[in-house]
Parts: sequence; C-alpha cells; structure tokens
Amino acid sequence: MANARMLLLAAATALCIQGFARDYTVDVRQGNVSNDYIFNMGSNISPSGSRINISSTGFILDGKQSVPVMGEFHYARYPKTEWRRELQKMKAGGISIVATYVFWIHHEEQEGVYDWSGCRDLHNFIEACKETGLKVVLRLGPWCHGEVRNGGFPEWLLKRNYKLRTDDPGYMKEVRTWFSQIYAQVKGLMWKDGGPVIGVQLENEYRGPGSHLMALKAMVRELGFDVPMYTRTGWPKLSTPVPFGELLPLYGDYADGFWDRSLKEMPGEYAKSFIFRSFRNSTVIATEQLPKQSDKDNPDDNGYPYFTCELGGGMATSYHRRIVINPMDVYSMSLVRVGSGSNMPGYYVYHSGTNPDGRFTTLNESQASPYTNHNDLPVKTYDYQAPLGEFGELSPHYHLLRRFHLFLQDFGDRLSGMKAFFPEDMETDFRRDSLLRWAVRSDGNSGFVFVNNYQRLKKLSDKTNVRFSVNTNDGVLTFPEKPVNIESGSCFLMPFNFDMDGITLKYATAQPVTRLDNGNETVFVFARNEGIEAEFAFDEAAASRMVSSAAKPARKQNGMVVFSDIATGYSPAFTFKTVGGRTVKVVVFDNAASLSLWKSELAGKQRLFITGSGLTTDGATLQLACENGGKPSVAIYPAPGEIGTDGKTLKGRQNGIFTVYNTGKISAAPLKVEFKKVKDAAMPMRTVKFSKAKIAMQPEEKDFEKAAVWKLSIPAKASADTEYLLHINYTGDVARIYAGNKLIADNFYNGKPFAFGVNRFADDIKNNEILLKILPYEKSTPMYLPVEKTIKDGTASLDGIKVITSATYNLTVTK
Repeated sequence: MANARMLLLAAATALCIQGFARDYTVDVRQGNVSNDYIFNMGSNISPSGSRINISSTGFILDGKQSVPVMGEFHYARYPKTEWRRELQKMKAGGISIVATYVFWIHHEEQEGVYDWSGCRDLHNFIEACKETGLKVVLRLGPWCHGEVRNGGFPEWLLKRNYKLRTDDPGYMKEVRTWFSQIYAQVKGLMWKDGGPVIGVQLENEYRGPGSHLMALKAMVRELGFDVPMYTRTGWPKLSTPVPFGELLPLYGDYADGFWDRSLKEMPGEYAKSFIFRSFRNSTVIATEQLPKQSDKDNPDDNGYPYFTCELGGGMATSYHRRIVINPMDVYSMSLVRVGSGSNMPGYYVYHSGTNPDGRFTTLNESQASPYTNHNDLPVKTYDYQAPLGEFGELSPHYHLLRRFHLFLQDFGDRLSGMKAFFPEDMETDFRRDSLLRWAVRSDGNSGFVFVNNYQRLKKLSDKTNVRFSVNTNDGVLTFPEKPVNIESGSCFLMPFNFDMDGITLKYATAQPVTRLDNGNETVFVFARNEGIEAEFAFDEAAASRMVSSAAKPARKQNGMVVFSDIATGYSPAFTFKTVGGRTVKVVVFDNAASLSLWKSELAGKQRLFITGSGLTTDGATLQLACENGGKPSVAIYPAPGEIGTDGKTLKGRQNGIFTVYNTGKISAAPLKVEFKKVKDAAMPMRTVKFSKAKIAMQPEEKDFEKAAVWKLSIPAKASADTEYLLHINYTGDVARIYAGNKLIADNFYNGKPFAFGVNRFADDIKNNEILLKILPYEKSTPMYLPVEKTIKDGTASLDGIKVITSATYNLTVTK
C-alpha cells in the first residue's frame, strides 16, 4: 500500500508540474525562404569551376546554401612570421572568411613612399590565407577608422585642401593612386584568378550620398578589383541611397563600446544586443561620431541577405572607458543575431594585435590627432579581448564560438533557407525580464529554437516550467514532454523535425553541434545544455530503425517515442540502421566536453577531435598546444592508421567511437622573471587634460617621468619550442614597458593582467634594459572603470608576474 501511495503521489506531482507549464508558442507555417533574387556583382567563378553566388537570403557556394563565418584579423598588427599559425587557429575556430582593413597610413606615411614589407606585406598575407584555405574580404576604405590614427588617412593627405570622403577631384585622384597600389599587391589573387579574395568593402560608417560609394565602386572595378561581392557597412543611413543590388549592406552590434561618451556602466541601448529582433541594424555603433540611429531598417535593405561584419568579438579599452568583456557577451550576441535571421556572423575583431611602429607619429587613434580624434587608445596594444588574443592566446569564447561555428558549418545549408519567427509575446524591452527571450528559424516544418537567458552585467531570472509549442505545416509540435527550467545565463538552441539521414528526430533538448560521414556511417554530435535534462524524441518510423540506445526505457507520446536520461560520453547514445543501409550514430556530450570538441581535416580526411589543448592541423600533422607543461591527450574519430612523433608510433585505446592517444610529456623550459622597484612615483600627479569633447586625455610621454618604475630581468628566449606569456598583475592608471628608450608595450588598467609576449620582444630583451613604468591611479580622472571603487587614490603597484608557458606537440599521420 505504501508503494502504491508513493506512485500516486509521484503521478499527481507530475500532473501538477505539467499543469503549471508555461507553453511559449510561435507559428512557423509558410517559413520556407525563396532564393529567387541572385545578385550579379563581379566575376564569381574560380578557374576550378567553384562558384559563389549571393542570394537575397544568403551565401551560396557551388550551388549549396551555407552560413559562412567571417573574422577580422589585421595583418599589419601581427608579425608576418606568425600569420600562418594564427590563420590555422582561426580556421580551427570555425572561421571561413578573413576580413582585414588595409590602413593607408600603415603603408604611405610619407607621400609616394610605400611600405609593403614585414607585417605590412599584404600580398603574402593573402597568399597565407589561400594556403590555409580561407577566403578574404578586403576592407579598402580609404577611410577605415579601425582605431588607427586619423582613421587611416596619412598626415600629408590631411594637409591638402581637399574635402575628404567626397567626390572632390583632388581627393579622388589621391584615392585612385592609393587603390592602384593596393591592387598591385593583390593582383592575381581574386577569386576569378584562383585566389581567396571574394569581396571588398568600400568606405566605412559612411553617411553621405550613395553616389560617392558608387564612384568608389566604379574606381575599384576599373582598376581590376573584380570580385563576387562589394559591400558597405549598413550603418549609418546614407543621405541618398545607392541603386539596389550594387553594394551589400553588412551589419554589426556590440555588447558595449569604448567610444561611448557616457562614463556609466553599459549606457544607452547596448543591451539590445541580447534581445531577439527583426531589426538588423544597431543603434550603438560609433555613437561618438554619428547621430542617433533609427531602430528601423531601410526598407530596401530587407531585400539583401542579413550578413554582419562587426559583431563585437570583444572590446578595446579607451582611456575614458575601461571595459571588461565576459566571454558570454560575445557568444550570446552571436547566437541571438543568427536566431534573429542572420546568415553570416562576422566578428570585429576575431584576432587582437599590436600597432606597428610609425615613422613620424604613433599609429593609434588619439584625441590629439588632427582627424578621427574622438578617443584615446593605447599606443601599442590592440588587445580587443577577442577570441584570439594579442599574442595568439585562446580566450574562453574561442571555444564557445567554435562549438557554435561547427553547427553553422555543418547545418548552415538547412538554416540559411529558414525564416526567423518571433513569438507574439516576445520580450522586446531589454529592461524587462518577465518573459523568456527566444526565436525560431524554420522552413515551415523543421527548424531550430534559439534561447537566450543572458544579458551582460544583468542577472536575468530563471525561467521555470518552460515548453515550446510550434505550429508547423504538419501540425502543432509541443516539447519537451517534461517542462524544463532555463537557468539564468543560459544560451543555446534546440532542433525540431531534424533529419538525420532519413532518421527523423522530432525534437531534442540538446544542441546539435556537428556531423561527420565516415564510409557507410554517419555520426551526429549533440551537446547537453547545462541545467536541462537531455530528452530526445523520434518519430515511430525512426524508432523502429533503432539498433541500440543508452537511455532510459522509451515511452510513446503523440506518435513519438521519447527517451530521457541520455547517457553522455564518447559512446553512441543511439544507433540506427536506415532504410538505405547506412548506420547513423548519435553521440551526446555534456557541456564541458562539447567545448573540447574540434573538427578538422587531417591527412586528407575530416575527423573529430577531443582535447583540452589548442589544436590545429597542417596536412598530415596534428599540432597540440599545451600550457604549462603536462601530458596532452587527444581522442580522434575516425582514427588514423598510424600516428606518432619522432619515429615513435603512439598506441591508442578505444573509448566509444573515439581512439584516445596519450602523448609524451611536454617539458616546457622554465623562465624566471625577476623585478625590482627602482623609482617611486613622483608627486604631485600629472594634470589631466581634456579634449574639446570634454573627455579626459591619456598621459603624454613626458608624464611617464613621474611614473613608478621597476626593472624587469627577463632572460633572452629560453627555448625555441616554448612560448612565454607574462601576466603582469598591477594596479594603476597606465602601464608601459620600455626597452631602453623604446616603448614596446602598454596597457590601460581595467583590472585584468597586462599581457606581454616575451618571444615577440626577444631582441629587445636581449639587447636592452627592460623597464616597467606605472602611472598612479587618480580618482579625480573621469573614466568608466569597473573596479574603481576598490582602488586607493595614488596607487601604482606591481602585485606580481605570472609566467605562462605554451609548447606545441606535433603528431604526424604515417598511415
């Protein structure tokens, strides 16, 4: 009797929970998107016959819709010798297109004297992209912004009596000469030539007449820039339009902005980045120089595909706004934009860098410069808190985004043709938190539910007892069977009516990540969403094809067979045999393991990898980057015939569908860094200057005569096989590192360590005395600083230096 009462109580409790479920509903009927309009811009067929088309909804490669991912990487802000390795990291992170500015001032500081050497070697950068298998979009400007002095305009150009950024004949003559120089560097590297350059952007954040953009387009076309797509930034609104179909508008969004005039925490409308919405444009970009932007799209722009070029991959620190980005800021914003209908996430920037040395001036944006003088940025560092750091470090959001990019890479052909649908009771005001934030991409039958319960610097409430009710062409699908709680900070997607090579998954509460075909077998990989039990439901026909499962006993419901308590790990949770005889396996990882999943080509074959190390592949070589020594391991599917290093073959052990290889121990050569204070900060502190915009200006070189000074003893490069990164923990206003009298690195304090790559400055360290100078923090200086309340006025302290080593283990497939 006791057992019977307990069963009745459990059943009553379940009914009670189900009775209080909140069903979020949306109608996705008539969701299929037409690709009737194809934009014919420039030559779009490569010598191999590979064809690129841009339709009214997306990117079409060789007749197949796709969702490419674009990441910004400024070649001139990174050493030439390291380009190839960093491009491999970008590709491993899911980037398929590299965008890069061509900054005029970086190449022609002196009129008529061009520098295309070293880190400025555009030609060889494009060649490196080609070798790595990455496409390229050149952002030509001529005005770029990009946090560069004068927005990229050389000083000599500003001294001419030209009306810049107009059709002024004198200005356009100079631009033509400059564009001719760029073309000489990239000639033969267009897509039609077999090269990787598929697009060019003209101007940037331009709000004048569209006729000027058309004049620039005519110019580059005449010079030879013949590419499949020509673009412009979709913000701000032009004073007069360009003819439809001539320039693709690309959009952007940021979680916060160093440029904002406000010193408050996340001012204005940055929080809109975390709301699903049909509006493509952003009202927060470049608020220091542009008038307030409308939150209504230009009706003509809706006929273009929804591509982005500037989703904030992080954020730089300006002197007056010391922003700290959380990895979820970037991931959430990207997922929200795709869930809102975007078919190309493009990150600005994906890879941080360092400003090169200028011949006559520093090359950073500065309020003291004659043009584009809205903000003060550090002289040297261009650390954007991006997925890849200033010295190639892998940030936490590199892994979050890689997992999302795998989904776009493998299922983008489905997603691209799906419209975005927004529920009637959707949350449209970022100040409110009563409703779940979600949207659906669907073709009318199948699709994906996108959920975001995250907002930067605001803890959203848990959303309890949630179910989704989707009205499709085939009827209403309500899921999951058991309502779920969506925790604060959650951000994910779930599939419905998801085809797995003839096996119909009606829904899953887990996130699809990737698929891989291996002979007569296909593996689908899912990631369990944190805080949500993995529940999979198959139609009855699919369930009848099931060979095995590692889940609780199934139960039938509304024509579906539902499984819960799914086992996660390297072994299949489900195995099917299709009507055609193929084997379909479903593997489910927990959230943490899914962030260690990689997909790359090794020895001519696409494979899945699981490793906690950084991973890149190059032909038959697998490279594992391991921090602070250790013994890296990697699981591979399908396993190569033979893999090893230094003539030694590694023996793998089977774990589920993967073969696990334990490598030899990496012994990173140690590096001992010592520091000694040699000078206290001089008082009184400097007098802070203000710009015309009444924004505090950064210190000048002479101000560092009052800085506290430490001598750093750093040995010359200890090992050619080891990278050394210093995390300098300090408190103050601004820190700089000098080699002799030469400034080589700097940092605006925001509470995070000052990163310094030792290998990058090996020659300076070898030949010079290295000094660290820290200016005291001054409470009276107006700035946004997240940690300011904890800092004592006048503080200039060095609190410690942590050495992080990174060594690479190379494995080669021999069979």
